[in-house]
Amino acid sequence: MFIDFNRDNQVTEAEASQDQVEDIVNRRLGRLEGKVTSAEVHIAHVKESRTNNPEHRCLIEIRPENLGPIAASAEGVGVEAVVRSACDKVLHAYDKVVGKQGAR
Repeated sequence: MFIDFNRDNQVTEAEASQDQVEDIVNRRLGRLEGKVTSAEVHIAHVKESRTNNPEHRCLIEIRPENLGPIAASAEGVGVEAVVRSACDKVLHAYDKVVGKQGAR
């Protein structure tokens, strides 16, 4: 699966390295190997929280074969946490779409 990684100009390499994010995505979405052609991961800085930890948003869009794109996002403190959460949400959305396709 090809992973296209993007981050806004407020997110540093130290906060979200491409290797780190791709590793998380590959581990979480590994069961979709061969069923999904690509995944786009966008990481953005949202705001500073009250604890002075930056909040981030992660948007993941996957492109399954023979289906339209499926996307999910998550917000929170810590890049790793929001990437994991967005992966879990997009997996849930994928399962829901595939389940509906099988019911037809």
